Amino acid sequence: MAALIFAIIFWLAGFAVLSGGFFLHRNLRRAGKHLLEHADHEKGKDNSASIALSIEGKIVEFIPGHVIHTVTGVSGSLLIVMGFVALAFMAV
Repeated sequence: MAALIFAIIFWLAGFAVLSGGFFLHRNLRRAGKHLLEHADHEKGKDNSASIALSIEGKIVEFIPGHVIHTVTGVSGSLLIVMGFVALAFMAV
């Protein structure tokens, strides 16, 4: 019975990581735009803060979306596979 519970937990965690990639990608894009907008507002007041915010915003914007989806896809798939491995121990 414990193997079935572990399998379900691994499956739920795997699906959460798989779907989390889409939310993470959207939030990173939103944060990058916010940082670049904030850098434009700081341009006349504090040049060093404007430069730092624009660098941070460009770094966040530079992260490719396919890397995020690949990492979360592989991690989520591994968790789902671990659920099947846990389920295999129930048959033993």
